[in-house]
Amino acid sequence: MYKRNSKIINNVLIYVILILGAIIMTFPFYYMFITSLKESAYIFSLPPQLIPKPMTFQNYVTVWKEADFARYFVNSVTITLPAILLNVLLSTLTAYGFARYNFPFKETFFSLLIATLAVPGLLLIIPQFDIISKIKWLMDNKVTLIFTGGIGGIAFNAFFLRGFFEAMPVEYEESAEIDGANAWQRFIHIVFPQALPAVGALTIMSFMGIWDDYFWPSLILSSKNNWTLPIGIMGLKGQFSVQWNILFAGTMISLLPVLVIYVIFQKYFIQSVSEGGLKL
Repeated sequence: MYKRNSKIINNVLIYVILILGAIIMTFPFYYMFITSLKESAYIFSLPPQLIPKPMTFQNYVTVWKEADFARYFVNSVTITLPAILLNVLLSTLTAYGFARYNFPFKETFFSLLIATLAVPGLLLIIPQFDIISKIKWLMDNKVTLIFTGGIGGIAFNAFFLRGFFEAMPVEYEESAEIDGANAWQRFIHIVFPQALPAVGALTIMSFMGIWDDYFWPSLILSSKNNWTLPIGIMGLKGQFSVQWNILFAGTMISLLPVLVIYVIFQKYFIQSVSEGGLKL
């Protein structure tokens, strides 16, 4: 009886701690959301309004139209999606090559690739910017961000995916090779479908890194017509004052695609793991 009561108490304490942790983690997002629905006069009202009254969506209309967030949103999409596709393609091919093929100095090259992870990314910004600034057409060009985003993080991605590929049974690929499938066909129809959970996780991380990046795009993009959402959000801050409801409305617009991508891929992870096997 004592053990049973002790187990119940432990479970209750665990759930209480988890609920408190969830509230602490989600409250800033909730506060940002409700503030984006408030009029300026009610932002700092006392006591604070946890449910905005009156509620207005005019802040979103103002940000989308007057602050030109529609253009910034399109710019972010046109940069992020091609960069992710390039990043996933290069990362999976690199990892698959190291996992399945033998060539001279393979482990040496892989060790050098992994060694680049020890170099802080901020140290590379100065030489990268120096090189790009000398090639004038690369400055204020969205293609530059697509290329740099596409090759960024390949070392970590290859390290992560190589172990995943090596854990896959090679018999499926050998059977396909006997049936006449070439290397590309084996990779596309056999290897890649099995690696979708890992590739999906890397896709989410790459998406967040590229979509939320402010510092590097702010160095490359000087024209306001090419700004991305993070730069546009910083542009909402005035020199002496900030309209927090407008700023938070812009931030919520920027967060929405991240949440959508996360929800979509989270469901896909569960589906891929539960089904298992091959998807030919």
